[in-house]
Amino acid sequence: MVLAVACSSCAAPLPPGPPAPVVRWLKPSETAPHGAAPGAETRLLATHSDGTKTYAVVLAQGDQVQAALATFAKDQHVVDAHFSAIGAVRDPEVAWFDESRKQYKAMALHEQMEVLTLSGDIAVGVDGKPVVHTHLVLARSDGEAWGGHLIEATASPTLELFVTTYPEPLHKRLDPATDLQLIDPSLERGATP
Repeated sequence: MVLAVACSSCAAPLPPGPPAPVVRWLKPSETAPHGAAPGAETRLLATHSDGTKTYAVVLAQGDQVQAALATFAKDQHVVDAHFSAIGAVRDPEVAWFDESRKQYKAMALHEQMEVLTLSGDIAVGVDGKPVVHTHLVLARSDGEAWGGHLIEATASPTLELFVTTYPEPLHKRLDPATDLQLIDPSLERGATP
């Protein structure tokens, strides 16, 4: 009879895990889109009798996702929309809102990732300009999921967005408890949030 004894120091070392994200704290006012999306292309796919429109917005290598959406919203005079996307990005920064601090815990990874899901909305902000709100889930090279509120990411090699816009404005108001701009369905057209 042979007795096997495990020796933890004799086992082969495990390969290092994926790198941890770089963390910083941001006020809600510091999360506005930055960068540019010079390669982004937009195509109107459909216009419906109720004023609803459907667009394809395709980002090229190096385009900043939030910047592309903000530019699209401004150029198309978007007052209410929702969107979804598939593709891949690199160097994403996502966030989790800490209500007690009234800040976002922003977490950045410097790697290539697949977009598993990306969705969001566009509404009119307290300054009268469109505000883009995006969440996403990404896959790392080992298949691990990672995501949150999108601060920014770079399309790599592409990101394919489908945007539906609506003619009736949806407004945001400033929530004093969190310092966030939140959609308020009770605000009517022309109302001051």
